[in-house]
Amino acid sequence: MLSQEELLEGLTDPQREAATHVDGPLLIIAGAGSGKTRVLTRRVAYLISLGIPATSICAITFTNKAAGEMRERVGKLLGRPIKDIGRLDQWHPTVCTFHSLCVRILRTHGTRLGIPANFTIYDSGDQTKVVKDALKALDISSTNFSPGMVHSTISNLKNQLITPEDAARNAGAFFEKNVARIYGKYQAMLNANNALDFDDLLMRVVHGFREHPDVLAELQDRYQYLMIDEYQDTNHAQYMLAHSMALKHKNICVVGDPDQSIYAWRGANIQNILDFEKDYPNCTVVKLEQNYRSSKTILAAAGALIAKNTRRKEKGLWTENPDGEKISFFVCQDEVDEANVIIDQFRRFNSEGQPWSQMAIFYRMNALSRVMEERLFKAGIPYQIARGTEFYNRKEIKDVMAYLRVLANPADEVSLERVINTPTRGIGDETVRKISVYAVGSGISLWEGLQQAAFVPGLSTRALNGVAKFVELITGLRQELEQPHTRVADIFDSAKGTLQSIMESVVEKSGLRASLEKSTDPDKPELANVKELINSGAQFDVDQPEGTLDDYLAQVSLMSDADKLSDGEGSVTLMTLHAAKGLEFPVVAMIGLEEGVLPHSRARTSPDDLEEERRLAFVGITRAQEKLIMSRAYARTMMGRRERTVPSPFIKEMPEELFEVTDRTAGNFHAALGSTYEHSDYQRGQMVRHPIFGIGRIADISDAGHGTRVTVDFVRHGQKKLIVEHANLQVLA
Repeated sequence: MLSQEELLEGLTDPQREAATHVDGPLLIIAGAGSGKTRVLTRRVAYLISLGIPATSICAITFTNKAAGEMRERVGKLLGRPIKDIGRLDQWHPTVCTFHSLCVRILRTHGTRLGIPANFTIYDSGDQTKVVKDALKALDISSTNFSPGMVHSTISNLKNQLITPEDAARNAGAFFEKNVARIYGKYQAMLNANNALDFDDLLMRVVHGFREHPDVLAELQDRYQYLMIDEYQDTNHAQYMLAHSMALKHKNICVVGDPDQSIYAWRGANIQNILDFEKDYPNCTVVKLEQNYRSSKTILAAAGALIAKNTRRKEKGLWTENPDGEKISFFVCQDEVDEANVIIDQFRRFNSEGQPWSQMAIFYRMNALSRVMEERLFKAGIPYQIARGTEFYNRKEIKDVMAYLRVLANPADEVSLERVINTPTRGIGDETVRKISVYAVGSGISLWEGLQQAAFVPGLSTRALNGVAKFVELITGLRQELEQPHTRVADIFDSAKGTLQSIMESVVEKSGLRASLEKSTDPDKPELANVKELINSGAQFDVDQPEGTLDDYLAQVSLMSDADKLSDGEGSVTLMTLHAAKGLEFPVVAMIGLEEGVLPHSRARTSPDDLEEERRLAFVGITRAQEKLIMSRAYARTMMGRRERTVPSPFIKEMPEELFEVTDRTAGNFHAALGSTYEHSDYQRGQMVRHPIFGIGRIADISDAGHGTRVTVDFVRHGQKKLIVEHANLQVLA
């Protein structure tokens, strides 16, 4: 292990102050690119160098990728690798995500909290299916209560630690009452399947702390030093989890930046970091303000933009990096022209020696990526899209994963129904329905119903034979899983571990391999994908020799887009601005700088939402190290309609002198970037008076082609759309 002097070598004074802080609450305000990961890892190693047991340290971050990087860095400082075995009984510091920590707690203490240790974690697809089943069971229309909207509402309730019973008690309106009913049915179905969704992981642990203080006390004694990265993105459940664990010793260190809080839509509460000093009045505050990532020009633009926000903690980002090039801003004819412009710029950079892997394209919404993908493909430029979980959403992969989940938890009826006739084995939907009815009537699970199929009336001999063979298959695979495995040499003369062996058995004995072999595609891509999945199992055996099938399934379930994003491999990266958080690239292009896109149309009537959109733009800008390209289309086709656009108001919030503007529509600088509305100084949120409709507030402004259109919410006459050149509006405020 490095000496204390070596651990602190190269740190600035503020970084050193944060890294050497030992006891008591600590708030680190870490500006973009200020080296916060370096500080966190050095602090972990420094605490251990003081003789503090490694097992008493818990560092929490938001993505598996970030946790993995932190483990690797701490391991190098300590002189020994830190592996993540997904358990609480490890000897080294715990470095993981919130959800991963909760999985560990529930696997270890779940039985005391009323949760069987072999629970399944349902992904978003599984959750949506259960919501649909709940709607059907309650005879509620999925047209009026769309599964996506219902699931989002339930998720928000869980993030606030609101149970179905709480929701039912507090429900007032028709919508709330029905959502509470659906929530209750949804949760009952999860419980019957011995399954948890992502939000349950947090909620069940926090509720478990309240109901079983002895479990909380054990964790408080174990984790006497708690560190939380990206604290500005914590929701209420995460806030309660962290503060419960820190309540006894109060050695809690939180790191974050209010200017980078961009996840309110999924429950994140910026107030958590803004109020930390109120929660801990005696806390130490350290500000990391030196940026090591971006050029002075890029940082100046980002700083001017974010200064327009009010919900923030004042800090002065600065850098010793060179001034760098001006920001290139392109006003393009349409989305195709925009894509061509970005491609031309990237080609030029590549010809000058910049690898494709050092370039990225950011956009506010996925819909903007389609044209960019098409043009990159036609141009022969390699690219990757940050949709890392897409691999696990392929049918053949979900089939194998469903088999594995059934082996771990036969009560998982969602997975059981998926594989019961995959590949086809003569068990039709009607057979499954009859067995389900029998199981419900008998008060048993679907798996138990399958085992008792001989007692189910109305089943054909063919169906009974199919069910018997399926039960025999699953029973045999479960027995194989439970047997201690001897590592044997495979055809590559390498060791074959438990997970690899069981995955190969599943693919072979279920008939999936034979089915996929029948593909007419000579490359057999589906089979290749399954082999790649087995490779991931083999790697898991190497990385976590003591890991179980439950551990592997949890690891896959908690994977995010950023976790599977490769480190380049010679490809341009395309991703949403949300996915870009925590990354950096020498060259960044931000497209779609238009009103209604960035900021998003949903932010038009809420000051808080508009500030979050500004933070999102700030995050995108500060990912760029050397070159930043920004663009907007003069006209864009969205939802099948081609319309003229209005420039994003964020553009004119940054100094003009930082930009080099190219207007491909033959306009001028101010039309391209500065004066968003030529004919007026109207802005969203302004109060106005109309000679007929009276007083109202401007909700939206757009280009009508023949003038500027404003949408005004009038006090007495409701919402009206007006052309400002003819409306005779008087600005009041």
